[in-house]
Amino acid sequence: MLNKKINTLVVLCSVLAGSMLSSFANAHPRWVLPSHFTISKEGGDWLTFDVTASHGTFVMDKPAGSETAQIIMPDGRQERPDFVLRGKRRSVFDFFFSEEGTHRVQINNVPGYVTHYKAGKRDTVKRIRANKVDRTNLLPETSRDISTTITFTRAETYITVGKPSEKAFPLEGKFLELQPITKPADIVATEPVRFQLFFNGKAQAGVKAEITRDGTLYRNQQDQIDVVSDEQGFIEFTPEIAGRYILKASHTAKLTDNPLADKMNASVHLTFEAILP
Repeated sequence: MLNKKINTLVVLCSVLAGSMLSSFANAHPRWVLPSHFTISKEGGDWLTFDVTASHGTFVMDKPAGSETAQIIMPDGRQERPDFVLRGKRRSVFDFFFSEEGTHRVQINNVPGYVTHYKAGKRDTVKRIRANKVDRTNLLPETSRDISTTITFTRAETYITVGKPSEKAFPLEGKFLELQPITKPADIVATEPVRFQLFFNGKAQAGVKAEITRDGTLYRNQQDQIDVVSDEQGFIEFTPEIAGRYILKASHTAKLTDNPLADKMNASVHLTFEAILP
């Protein structure tokens, strides 16, 4: 009995420690915002990036780290950022872009598990950060309607130096992914933009995406664009005004014969700009 209590305490401490590190980023949408989206300066240039987690469009709110940031170079290789700093409401990093072509900058979180259940006479829905194995020792005996979800979010943006390229676009074949059909450097206000969404490597229909322009703090309406992917996973929309935008797409699917989760919820948060026509 004593050993079981000790094991339960160890599991609970591990789960709580993990949840404390990731709770801020998981509770709020994360995004990465570059100082510029294109570089035309001969010889390249330094760019700086803000990373945070917030419900407001480009509002610095909760801390989100940049330590795992990756830059996918135009030839497909990966590089790490320079000068990573972490503050109370955001983290920042810099990188010198000199190679011609399109770069993908990404900060993907570590997959996490959350278990929802009902307990008490009022059927209150509660949650703990645990997978199907760990939840066994954590759930109260009276818990019911138990379901565990694996969650994963990609925060991405694209930087183009000179002529655009496509080698930074390949899919990983895992979770939800977005592939630009319209090249990021060619997104122009008043012109249609086309992306394609994939889930576990396959084109996914029915994925909901919302696109919001910068400046929501200074207008009464969100002016949000809502789209749903078609049978081939394509979404298309038209940004009417030049500026910076964030696209948030999410998809949930049931899992079968998975020892750790009952379903998966995966998201993509893409930051881009629409230039003046």
